[in-house]
Amino acid sequence: MKELIQARNFYHSLTDAQREDLVESIAADIFFLEEELQMQVTELLEKVDDDLGKEIRRRNKPEEF
Repeated sequence: MKELIQARNFYHSLTDAQREDLVESIAADIFFLEEELQMQVTELLEKVDDDLGKEIRRRNKPEEF
């Protein structure tokens, strides 16, 4: 998917601090969503970058890690 490539390129162009801010923002934004929807979002983000999706999942479900 072209959109995933663009998102991946954008994510990889960020500084470490910007990536941290992005992860924190996404994790906070999806925290109160239904669990199934959280899973769908993190699975999509893992397609963008595996570490991105895993880090967001870890922040919202720390007991699984």
